[in-house]
Amino acid sequence: MADTQHGEIAASDSTGWSPRHTNFGPAGRLPLILLVGLAVTQGFDVAAFGVLSPEIRHTFHLNNAGIDAIAALTAAVPVMCAVFLGFVGDRRNRVRLAAGSATLFAIAAIFTGLAPVVGVLVAARLAGGIGLLASQTIYPSLLADYYPPEGLAQVFTVFLIGSAGLGLIGSPLAGWLGTELGWRSAFVLLAIPTFIIVALVLIILKEPPRRVVQTGADDAMSLPGLPSTSKWEGSIMDGFRAVRAIRTLRRTWASAFLFGAGTIFLATFVSNFFHDVYHLGSTERGSIGALVGLGGLGGIILGGVIAQRLIAGNRIDLFPVVTGLFTVEFAVFALAMALAPDRAGSITAAFILAFGAVGFLPTYVTFVSVITPPELRSQAYAWSLFFYGLGAICLAGVIGAFADKHGQRPAMVFLALLVLGGGLLAISARRFVKGDLERLHAAT
Repeated sequence: MADTQHGEIAASDSTGWSPRHTNFGPAGRLPLILLVGLAVTQGFDVAAFGVLSPEIRHTFHLNNAGIDAIAALTAAVPVMCAVFLGFVGDRRNRVRLAAGSATLFAIAAIFTGLAPVVGVLVAARLAGGIGLLASQTIYPSLLADYYPPEGLAQVFTVFLIGSAGLGLIGSPLAGWLGTELGWRSAFVLLAIPTFIIVALVLIILKEPPRRVVQTGADDAMSLPGLPSTSKWEGSIMDGFRAVRAIRTLRRTWASAFLFGAGTIFLATFVSNFFHDVYHLGSTERGSIGALVGLGGLGGIILGGVIAQRLIAGNRIDLFPVVTGLFTVEFAVFALAMALAPDRAGSITAAFILAFGAVGFLPTYVTFVSVITPPELRSQAYAWSLFFYGLGAICLAGVIGAFADKHGQRPAMVFLALLVLGGGLLAISARRFVKGDLERLHAAT
């Protein structure tokens, strides 16, 4: 058992992700349950926009290019605001910030449903995208401080599985509400659970003290178990320079830039591929999308098991390698999807590539919590998300233009090569881990 007072990771017999074997420490399961609840209810809105896009398009007299542009703009542009949210998260009460962000998201969902014109719809989606960022920056930072270090890989995996797994009900629920009550009512009703969970978060959760997440006691990469209550007092650029000084993270940003091009718009790429190559209709493409979602859930489970084994074995240096291998797996099966001679082969490849598309998350989120000083943790998550989104903004259009000129199969090959480069960059970051941990040791 680890020394939770000093935050030291010890070898654990638990190498799975099961909540039954997770050390939740004094905080218990409630913070995790509430943050999963927020993530799930926020996911309802995202699912609803995808499922109900044809009805929204019809209401506002948009063509396919128009609704796709709105989806792309409102998915990627808010990511650019992640650094500001991370900056505030390292200086202010994160529980209130999480609740405020979720409230903004829910209000934006309501305005989506009530939007009288396209301009209001776009503004609502942009605001909602900003509110959603907390689930990728503030929530992981809170979890890293609520729970004992030796259980973090499991906690992050349960969080990701819970939000992704329960989120799978969002699409059919949105479709049913849209059919019975209309798409506008669907968005309003799906926002209500978020307000309920926000109230519970504000009543129940308290801001945890910020602490350094430690590795094993006797290893050459071990760190002292010193709790930290400090908050970041520098500017945004000071925070950027401090996080950038962590060479491992700097290398993974380049990887994230290339990987983001393949995963932020994955659903769009896959749908367009099967539409243009195999001429499948929306129902068939929807089924393939659900299959890809299940593959992603399997990837999260696998990634969580691996992450916990690395923590138990104190092999922190292997986290970038595992992250990179998941990315390489995505690239290999994206290539297989492009080159498959028939529809069944491409569908199988799409299912398997989904393992890599999100399977890296448990290892990556856990690794950032270990390699980063506690007062910079939110900003570290935010800058990673920034470069991830920047890659999508810069490269998605290039891939689309490539597809228009050369076809979907060559475009998917091009995408696979970009992502492969990102995976190799992530693997190469391993050599910086020991030095970064030693510098963190000296700083604390």
